[in-house]
Amino acid sequence: MFGDSRLTKVLAALGAVGIAAAFGYYLSGQPMDFRVYYYGAQGVFDGTRPVYGATSGLGWPMHYRYPPLFLLVFAPLTLVPLGLAAAIWVWAKLGVLLLLLQTMRERMPIHVISFLLITPYLIEEFRYGNAQFFVLALTIGALRTLPGRPVLAAAALALAISIKVWPLFFIPYLAVRREWKAVAWALSFVAVLALVPATYFGVSENFSLLQQWLAQESQTQLSENEIWFPNQSLRGVLMRYLTVVDYSRVPDSNYAQVNVASLQPTTVRWLWMFLAGGIYAGFLLLANQRRENDARLDHGLAFCLLALLEPFTQKYALTVLLWPSIVAGGLMGKPLQRLFIYGAVILVLIQPLVPGASAQRLLQVLGMDFAATLMLAGSLVVACLVQPRIAPITRDTA
Repeated sequence: MFGDSRLTKVLAALGAVGIAAAFGYYLSGQPMDFRVYYYGAQGVFDGTRPVYGATSGLGWPMHYRYPPLFLLVFAPLTLVPLGLAAAIWVWAKLGVLLLLLQTMRERMPIHVISFLLITPYLIEEFRYGNAQFFVLALTIGALRTLPGRPVLAAAALALAISIKVWPLFFIPYLAVRREWKAVAWALSFVAVLALVPATYFGVSENFSLLQQWLAQESQTQLSENEIWFPNQSLRGVLMRYLTVVDYSRVPDSNYAQVNVASLQPTTVRWLWMFLAGGIYAGFLLLANQRRENDARLDHGLAFCLLALLEPFTQKYALTVLLWPSIVAGGLMGKPLQRLFIYGAVILVLIQPLVPGASAQRLLQVLGMDFAATLMLAGSLVVACLVQPRIAPITRDTA
């Protein structure tokens, strides 16, 4: 007969297999974002679709938005049918998630509160079939291996940056923490990886594709118009509350107006840039002052600020809260931090329980996910400010 611990492990394994099977079955029939990668890559390699533009991928707004390198990384999955490829994609995510949790719990015990915070966002990301989770895993892997293996950490971070740009957020942060070797190697690897697609497309075509990608994403990220979903970053919240968003120009026009002012989008965009730049500068100053401390709190705050300050944050993108959610479990002993964390949990969990599409849309435009992320960030800010700072180590010159 099994002992209690062995029986628990067997049940956990069976549960994991069941979850993997359910996700694989669901995503194989409804691959959503995954279809953009699959048909986009197929179209590029058989010459029926351009790499970029409104007709790439599945057409706007499901057009291809990644650097050229991702096409080569993704290409092997186009050799099998779409449903099977989508199932393999999500099974790989589940495997990576289990590996991440196993390695992270060595130094950060995982509490129930952590699962309550992050599970809805993980389910959303896995359901969409986006590449976000793999980029997050590479970034977390880089931060985890940084202390002992800075070159390996730099390689992981560079690959993440070369698939999605947002891990660049960590380059100035690592610089102020004096991780010069990792920063230098990461930027070098990024430059090398940008040239890899030239082996397939040719040198001149690769540079042309990089220019097209930069132009497309600059227009998307920094334009005055809102994107096709209720953006959960600071920019999105400011735009919805301070301007009149024309939802007739996006695929879903059923969102409610919640604006309390009618400013010009250009003005609000500049306000967002000013606030985001100031907050990030303040974070870098704090990180510099705490560079001799254990980096777990600072890393967690960095992930929260990434979600809050980047131009666009979709719900599935909030998987970046995995690290801060785990860190939050260790802050529950402090009353103020506990208050912030409970507030975040309530906002995260109440949304899936609200009935009706109209109510769901309203919570999205109100920015419930933004508020939850802000509360989680608040708990980490307080923890960083009250944690005793370790004096920098000085060498005895006598």
